[in-house]
Amino acid sequence: MKKEEQIRMLLHPEKYTDEQLDQMLDETDIQVPDANEEWEKFSGKWKEESGKRIVKSEKPMLLKIAAMFVGVLMLSGIAYAAVQIIRSQEAEVEKQEAVVSTDTQHQSANAQTPADSTQTKPTVYEDAELATILNEIATFHQCEVVYKNEASKHLRLYFTWDKKATIDDIVGTFNKFERIHITRNNKKLIVE
Repeated sequence: MKKEEQIRMLLHPEKYTDEQLDQMLDETDIQVPDANEEWEKFSGKWKEESGKRIVKSEKPMLLKIAAMFVGVLMLSGIAYAAVQIIRSQEAEVEKQEAVVSTDTQHQSANAQTPADSTQTKPTVYEDAELATILNEIATFHQCEVVYKNEASKHLRLYFTWDKKATIDDIVGTFNKFERIHITRNNKKLIVE
């Protein structure tokens, strides 16, 4: 049988009888492979390829060594950073302790001075406005200041305020100035 006829038989087997198809199969020279033999060939190839992979595994080994080196570097960097953070925190704690100890020294020094030492020191005003001076005095003596003339608020003077003095003594001192006249009406200081 010719190859062309065999191809036609394979493409359209319905046109041929079973005997014709059997005759064609008998005439064709097809080698049927042995499954065991083919398996041995396949498994032998796979073993060879896996053996090649073992030989080629030098590169992954170098990569593993490099990764371990990078890991060690990272861990040492983290450890160094942790040590630096702890040192800076210790330094900060020492600073705070130093501040606390100086504060306690100041407090013990202040405890030796009289409690009303701030009240005994006079307050000195240099070229200050009358409104500024009188507002502080009025706050200290719990009074209210009333200005009848806006220009008097802006008078500038040099004044020393002794906090031990009474409000009447302070009003008397201010009244010694030519351009200032203050009267006291209960808790009100009236500036004219």
